[in-house]
Amino acid sequence: MNFPGSQKTFTGKYLKNLTLYAFTAMICGVLTGHYAPEESMRLGIVSQYFFMILETLILPVIFMAIVYGISQLSEIKNAGNIVLQTIIYFLTVSTIAIILGLTFGLVMQPGSDTGIDLTRINTTLPKAFEIKDGSIPTLLYLNRHGIFLFLSILIGVAMNFSPKKEKFLNVLKRGTDLFYTVIKYLYIILPFIIFCNIAYGVAVYGINTLLPLSKVVATVYLADIVFILGVLGLISYLFRFNLWKFLLDIKEEIILVITTSSSKTAFPLIFEKMESQGYSRKILRFIIPLGYNFNLAGACVYISVTCCFLVQFYNIDLSFNDYIWLFLIISITSKTASGVPGSGFLALIFTLNRFGKIPLTDIALLYSVDRFMNEARSVTNFIGIAVSGAIISKINQHQKSEIPSA
Repeated sequence: MNFPGSQKTFTGKYLKNLTLYAFTAMICGVLTGHYAPEESMRLGIVSQYFFMILETLILPVIFMAIVYGISQLSEIKNAGNIVLQTIIYFLTVSTIAIILGLTFGLVMQPGSDTGIDLTRINTTLPKAFEIKDGSIPTLLYLNRHGIFLFLSILIGVAMNFSPKKEKFLNVLKRGTDLFYTVIKYLYIILPFIIFCNIAYGVAVYGINTLLPLSKVVATVYLADIVFILGVLGLISYLFRFNLWKFLLDIKEEIILVITTSSSKTAFPLIFEKMESQGYSRKILRFIIPLGYNFNLAGACVYISVTCCFLVQFYNIDLSFNDYIWLFLIISITSKTASGVPGSGFLALIFTLNRFGKIPLTDIALLYSVDRFMNEARSVTNFIGIAVSGAIISKINQHQKSEIPSA
């Protein structure tokens, strides 16, 4: 077991300076996007290809992490309890997040009396969000996370019964270490990617776009803040876990998520940070990868609020049963929001397609401010995932010395 401060982590040596670089890149990106919009619009392709490469690397890492975590369960004395705790925790937190989002959407009424002039909003939807249900390659691509998850769980369970399990785990460990190393070197160019990402966003979706839709953006942010400080704060209090100290401990990773608008950029780093703080490696390797598929509270809040916005925008009458049906659909579609930036918006389209009572006519209206909501969505996802790993690890540590001080 690694104890707090027992090793120098990559985050401690590199991300400490990367935080400064990230803020510098953000400021430069804002200035460039405002004063050189035409040039900045061409920078969007840079961050787009970067996140494509990053996802290509991180998907196998998550796959190997889930296989490794499930394969290690047989070696944990109370593995059955951990699995049960994980299922109950994920279901409970996701349910609360959806109810919270729907509540804020219904109370704050972000879609009522907006006074929006659609002619002033960029209503062009990128081709990446045009879903062709009849295309098998498209369906495979859109469901790639679910396919990877299903295969990783099957293989992980099967390996518990294999006599060559130890050799297989060693191969997984070497493979994971290799991918981690490549990803860490890739992070060297992150400040430049952040600069391109911010400059493009300001140039294309500047403040003039944000103002007419500021209420829905504010509703998402407020609901996410209440979720983090209220819901996670209460859960942490019940389990005697110091949430504020924990957030300060992972502040570098949080800043990385904010500046890249993707919770997955911090995936390889959060393991090192939390393991160095004394949390159980075996439990983290099981909980956190699954959390990236089943514990996306930020996506639950975002989809719930934006659905309410559209219901109010189109003045649609929904019954109580309709809202129950919408709740069930969000419970499923929010699990597809674990990809690169923009995957949450894609999950929203899935939700509307399956619900069937809300038109997609002006869905690009929300896309024009999705970039502003993506940071809140990604950070809430990430903090929720990290906290779940910390709490479940903490309550399953049997020796007092193994529990990080809170």
